[in-house]
Amino acid sequence: MAFSIKTVLKEPEPKSVLFLLGNILLFIFIMFFVHSWSYTFIYLIVHIVIFRIINEQLRSGHSYISTKNLNNQTVVVTGAASGIGRITAIELAKLHARVIIGIRNQTRAERIAQELSKESNGNVIGYDLDLSDLANVKIFAEKIDKVDILINNAGVMKGQKEFTKDGLECTFGTNHIGHFYLTQLLLPLLIKSNGRIVNVSSLGHAFAKENTDFIQSNSYDPFQAESESKLANILHANELQRRYGNQGIKAYSLNPGSIGTTGILRDNKSYKTLIISLLLKIVSKSIRQGAMTSLYCALSDEAQPGKYHSNCRVAQPSSIAYDLKKAQELWELSEKIINEKTKHL
Repeated sequence: MAFSIKTVLKEPEPKSVLFLLGNILLFIFIMFFVHSWSYTFIYLIVHIVIFRIINEQLRSGHSYISTKNLNNQTVVVTGAASGIGRITAIELAKLHARVIIGIRNQTRAERIAQELSKESNGNVIGYDLDLSDLANVKIFAEKIDKVDILINNAGVMKGQKEFTKDGLECTFGTNHIGHFYLTQLLLPLLIKSNGRIVNVSSLGHAFAKENTDFIQSNSYDPFQAESESKLANILHANELQRRYGNQGIKAYSLNPGSIGTTGILRDNKSYKTLIISLLLKIVSKSIRQGAMTSLYCALSDEAQPGKYHSNCRVAQPSSIAYDLKKAQELWELSEKIINEKTKHL
């Protein structure tokens, strides 16, 4: 892991974790060295109130509010059934964009699109999209006639090694390969509109092994698989910018922050997940706060193409995330997989 402690400590959640640890130590000190239970009880109540107020400020991060009018613009958002994808879709629809959401199962996609249209008083359309099925990705892309902004938001984290319908390891196959194929299919439309591509990664990318081949061919670790897929999201955005930036494409990657209620851990029931989930309830951002950097990269003129963003600003990812050779190797691997798996389509 090539990631500096200084970089990590710039993020809201680590600040909140340190604040939590400091308060725990202070509470232990009071319990052991202050022998007045009445004082301890009063102190505890006051301490909890003050802790919640300060911790909320530490963990929430920056906000981004846009006043742009997106009338006549089309935005595609994957994984908008819940979590930050749902909030992102609602906020873009409020700005008068036509928002197309990709969600598994057509009936479910239409139902959720109706919900989002009502919540935003906007225009949201739902189409069936299963990123673990490349044939389904192609069908989805063929329904799109225009796109100005593509937000590759959907993500999974499987507790056990599973495979996509195309025989790929599911976390990498869904989080990266599915989005890579969708982006390739929509590239002509995005070039035509000088569009933006936003890849939602995570701080977890920093835990990917520097010598990873992204395949997970031997032993499987869910956290390592998720980290490597999120590294792939950053490398993909960087390489998109390098290859197509001169044709008007603007590609961004981002860390939304730690959000304890997105559902990405729902397929992982290990004790590690339980501990992380409990910690996230205290130190993580709300879903709305987590969507801020997605909106920032999708809309702000201050967001920088080909860069990694966090907390509504350009941030420093792990050193391997800006490795040009690694990005090119991943691109070639992804193209090889796509060509092999879709030659019958």
